[in-house]
Amino acid sequence: MTGLPYAPAGVSDVQRDYVVQVLSAAFATDRLSMEQLDERLSAVYRARSLGDLEVLLADPADTNRSLADEASVNRVAADPVVPARGAALAVMGGFDRRGSWIVPRHLRVVAALGGGQLDLREAKLGAGVTEIEIFTLMGGVEIFVPVGVRVEVTGMAVMGGFSVSGAEATEHPDAPVLRISGLAVMGGVEVKHKGRGKQSEKRYLQALERAQKLRLRSGG
Repeated sequence: MTGLPYAPAGVSDVQRDYVVQVLSAAFATDRLSMEQLDERLSAVYRARSLGDLEVLLADPADTNRSLADEASVNRVAADPVVPARGAALAVMGGFDRRGSWIVPRHLRVVAALGGGQLDLREAKLGAGVTEIEIFTLMGGVEIFVPVGVRVEVTGMAVMGGFSVSGAEATEHPDAPVLRISGLAVMGGVEVKHKGRGKQSEKRYLQALERAQKLRLRSGG
């Protein structure tokens, strides 16, 4: 399954844009060469059916795999190994959770006169929804979210803030959902998408720029 967004008929702009984003991300991580990228980007704007687009998402190293799977499905852990609940606490101190770990289904975070970081870039989440409930009092929490995770933020702030930066939406149907809620009192919660390093980000933007030029040439 490629995870192409649904369209009632034909090929929609949303579907083409989705394929462009996947191809650009694959180029950024060296899974596509420049020649392969240009060939597939050109084909995106010639595609007339869903099948035409699906072919373009095949991984050159393994045609049975989709390039779209890397950023979404591979971030999902099997249900039996996902903890139901967990907690992170910082009172006049801090916490730092990073590296390879499995995020509990419901993670409660408290930061009072302190702060902490939750780095999810190498972590795995359970299928479906993972909830992170945060309370900060004169403290702060940073959450680093990778590409391929859908984020929903419903937090409130009193003399503080809840912010999301660098958001990159995913339409993959199997993408895990991270739902962040809570209350920040005289403190803050920052959710940052950080899926690529500087060099990879440069290549990703380069690919998007090439796609835009091809789109204009095709009259799309």
